[in-house]
Amino acid sequence: MADLFGNNNDNFDLGSSSSGSSADKLKIEEVQKVIMMEQQKAQLNAQIQEISEICWEKCVDKPSAKLGGKTEVCLTNCVKRFFDTSVVIAHRFNQLLQRSNTG
Repeated sequence: MADLFGNNNDNFDLGSSSSGSSADKLKIEEVQKVIMMEQQKAQLNAQIQEISEICWEKCVDKPSAKLGGKTEVCLTNCVKRFFDTSVVIAHRFNQLLQRSNTG
């Protein structure tokens, strides 16, 4: 299944064997959690990289040793807009999920 960023989040079924002990199943669940966390970290890093590139191209006319005041303000506002938008989208998505689960 693809997430909001187009990444594939298929769960790994490492514990399909019915002969495994409960300790083995717990270890498998821990491994699955670690894999999921690493996938989330990778998604976050990819999103940060994308935001950086977009804001850089939008705000930085010509690279120099120091950022000018206008450039710094532009970069700050650009990043804030992306984060604010992400929060609004996530909130709306959660509302839709809650409605579909209760309906």
